[in-house]
Amino acid sequence: MVSPSDHMANERTFLAWVRTGIALIGFGFVIAKFALFLQILKGVKGVGQSVLFGEVMIVLGAAVIVYGLLIYHLTERDLENNTYRSRHVLNSVFAAVVLIVAVSLALLVI
Repeated sequence: MVSPSDHMANERTFLAWVRTGIALIGFGFVIAKFALFLQILKGVKGVGQSVLFGEVMIVLGAAVIVYGLLIYHLTERDLENNTYRSRHVLNSVFAAVVLIVAVSLALLVI
């Protein structure tokens, strides 16, 4: 038997994904805008590598929100059907993508 608290827990988890995505998007804007600010101060033209990093963080934040929404809907469906399906493959693929992006950005800094 599924209780209302199960649905509320699923919603809280979704909202945590949204908060994480918003934090990544905000951090991406800070990186990009600070890089542009430094370029204006130095009088250098052209988009620097930091702007690229900021844009990647913004896209990654949006992807986190989309992923959270997908997991939310899948879990809601499972709760309505009174079933449980492990999402270890989907979670592993998402974690691998995030790690690949993180390592790629780290290698670009070097």
